[in-house]
This record gives sequence, structure tokens and C-alpha cells, in this order.
Amino acid sequence: MEKRQAAIIALLLVGTAPSISTFCSFVLNNGVASQLIFVFTKLWLLCVPFIWYLKMDGGTFSWSKPEHGGYWVSIGLGITMSIVMVSAWMLLGNAIDTKLLADALEPVGLMEPRVYLLATIYWILINSLLEEYVFRWFLVVKSEELVGEGIPAIILSALIFVVHHTVALFVFGFPWWANLICSLALFIGGAIFSWLYVRYRSIWIPYIAHAICDIAVFGVGAIILF
Repeated sequence: MEKRQAAIIALLLVGTAPSISTFCSFVLNNGVASQLIFVFTKLWLLCVPFIWYLKMDGGTFSWSKPEHGGYWVSIGLGITMSIVMVSAWMLLGNAIDTKLLADALEPVGLMEPRVYLLATIYWILINSLLEEYVFRWFLVVKSEELVGEGIPAIILSALIFVVHHTVALFVFGFPWWANLICSLALFIGGAIFSWLYVRYRSIWIPYIAHAICDIAVFGVGAIILF
């Protein structure tokens, strides 16, 4: 298969899965069905890139060990982005429809404080790492094969990253202008994460910044909901 065609197929198979999962889960609005879709999507995102890399690309297993530094750069960017997000919430937080948000989260159990805490731990320690594995490693590499290295690949991977967040914000009841602002911020964040991967070639470096941002997001979420 021609390399660019293969890259397109890989981007479609993996890049669209989170958006489809988010939309289906909340449209169904059913606890069991939503959770099954969530689990299936996570397994898909974990397995498809790995199998593709081994079978299609002829790659070998790697822990993506950081070999070029970048720790303090990532920490600094993560803290900076978190400050910006918290500041934006303090300015625009009144626009969020808390009841609509709570109604969207209730079917999956996230309105229970203990479940919310466990979900927060899962998102920071596991889901953020999975997103770096998918969106920064696999999709950045496939974007490089499709549109070229550097800025083009960073922009494409960031656009793919932001789509399912935009869908989620719509489902959660964010007004269009707030969704637009958040999506722009998420695009910038995704571009920064992709740049960190391109610069240091390890998913652990962007993961540090991503995890710091998620701490801020879930902290604000707890204030809003509880």
C-alpha cells in the first residue's frame, strides 16, 4: 500500500474513534451502553496503533524512553497552560450550564464524588498517557507521512486532537462561543503537546504537560459540580 494512502487510513481508523465514541455515548445516554462504548474505544485506541506499527510499519516495541531531556520545558508549559485555563474559567465560568453538564455526567456515574475522584485519577494517570500514545506518537507520525514533518504535521495532529473535545463540549451544553474559545485553546494545547513530541521524540515529555493541565481541568470541574 502506498505510504500516503496508508497514512490516511490509519488517521481515519484511529483519529475518528474518540469523536464517534463521545457522540454515541452521550446520545445513547445509557449508563451501561455508554460505559461499554467507552471501554471498547479505549481498547481500540490502545490496540490498533500498536498492531499497525508492528504489522504495517515493521516496528518494534519501545517504552519511548526520553533521551533528549525536555522535562522542565514540559513542566513549565503545563503550569502556564493551567494558569491560562483557570483564568479563563474565572472570567467566563458563568456561561457554563451546570445543570446540563450534570445531566450529561449523571448516567455514567460522574456525579458521585468518589466516582469523580477515581475518574480524575484514571484520566490523569492513564487516559492522558493513552492520548499521548495515540495523538502525539501515532497520529503525529502518520501526519508526518501524509503532510510532511514539522509545522504541517503538528497542525494536522492538533486538529484531530481537538475534534472529539469539541463534540464533548457541545454535548455538555457549552454555548457555541464558549465551545469555540475552548476548542481554540485545545487546538493550541494539542499543538504544544505535538511540538513537544516532535522536539523530544518521547510521549513522556508531552504527557507531563498534559497531566498538569488535566489536574487543573478536573479541579475546576469539581468546583463547578460539587
